[in-house]
Amino acid sequence: MRGVAQGVFCRAAGVSSVVSDATKILSKRDAAKAWFTRSRAALLFISVATAAPSSEAAQQLVLTANVGKTTFFEGEPIYFLVQLKNIGTDTAWVYFFNLFSPAVTLSASRGLQNPTAVAKPISDYLLSPSWRGEPIAPGAAVLNTIVLQNIFGDQTNSRRHLFNHHLPPDEYEIRLEFDAHLGIPGATPLSVKAAPISFHVRVPTALEEKEVRDLEAIREMGWDTMRVAGLPRAARYKTTLINWVNRRFMDEPDDPFLPFLLYEGIYGVGQILWKSIQAGEVQRFDADTSEVVSRLRLAVIDRHRASIGGAHLVQALTARHHDQIASLASRLSHTPAGDMARYQVEREQHEQHAKQQPPR
Repeated sequence: MRGVAQGVFCRAAGVSSVVSDATKILSKRDAAKAWFTRSRAALLFISVATAAPSSEAAQQLVLTANVGKTTFFEGEPIYFLVQLKNIGTDTAWVYFFNLFSPAVTLSASRGLQNPTAVAKPISDYLLSPSWRGEPIAPGAAVLNTIVLQNIFGDQTNSRRHLFNHHLPPDEYEIRLEFDAHLGIPGATPLSVKAAPISFHVRVPTALEEKEVRDLEAIREMGWDTMRVAGLPRAARYKTTLINWVNRRFMDEPDDPFLPFLLYEGIYGVGQILWKSIQAGEVQRFDADTSEVVSRLRLAVIDRHRASIGGAHLVQALTARHHDQIASLASRLSHTPAGDMARYQVEREQHEQHAKQQPPR
C-alpha cells in the first residue's frame, strides 16, 4: 500500500486450522491458514462515534455489527460480520480495520455477567514513517467476517471439536469498538462504537446434535495416526469432508455449516499428515486450485447469498479468484455476499493502484 504497511504478522498462539479428493493434495500453505478467520429486536446496528466536537471525521464513520439472526443452536457456527463505512463527503484516514487489528476491541458477556474483553488474535503492522492512515473513500466500506466461536467462548480441544471455543446455551452480548486514529500522527483521537448485539444459544435437537457429532468425528480424522492400507487416516480427511459437503448440499442446501466447512474446514491438517507428504506417501492438495472445491464454494455462495455465512465464504475466495469475485459482486449485488465481493474488488483495485505509485 502507498507509504503504508511493509508487512503484517499475526501473533496468535494456539489458533488451529482444520479436510479431499484422494487424487488431489495438501499444501503447506493450507496449514498456515488460521481459523481466524449478542437486543434481539434488531439484527443490524448503527454505531456511535465519539471524538472532539470539532472533528468532522466523527460524523462520517459508521460502524455496524451483525450476526444475522437472534437464535442459534449449540454447536452451530455464528458468522460475525463487521463493517466500517464512510458516509461523509471526504476521504477518511483510519488505522487498519479488521477483527484482528489492535485498534479493534471486542468485549462480550454471557447471561448476567459483566462484559469482558475477548482475547482475540492481534495482527502486527510494520509502518513506513510517511504512513498517514488507510483511506476510505466517500461511500466506501471495509468488511470483515469470522466465525465467532473461533475467538470467543469456553476453550476447547480443536482436534476434537469444530471450533476453538464453545458457547453453551445462554444469552450473549457482543460489543465492538474501533480506535480509528490509533497511531496516526497528529490525528485527533477518535473512537467509533457499534451498538451492542445480543443473541441466544439454545439446546440443539437430536438431529442437530448428531450433525455436530458427525462433523467432529471427521475433524478428529485429520489428527488420526492409525494407518489404513499403509496410510494414516488423516490422509482421507479432505476427501471425506468434501464428499460430506457435496452430499449435504444436495440434501440440505441451507445447512449453516456449509460455508464454514468450505472455508476454515478445508484448510489445515495434523502434523502426522505432513510427515506422510514429506515421505512422498500423500500428494499435496491445494483447495484454492481444486475445481471440486471451487464448484462447491460458488454453489454455496449463490444459495447463501443473503446470509452472513455467504459473505464469509466469499472472503475465502479472495486469495486467488479475482475473476470470480468480480462476477459475484455484479451478480449478487445488494446481498451480504455481494457486498463482500464488491469490497474485495475495491480493495484489490486500491492495492493495484497503490503499487503503481512512486514511494513517498
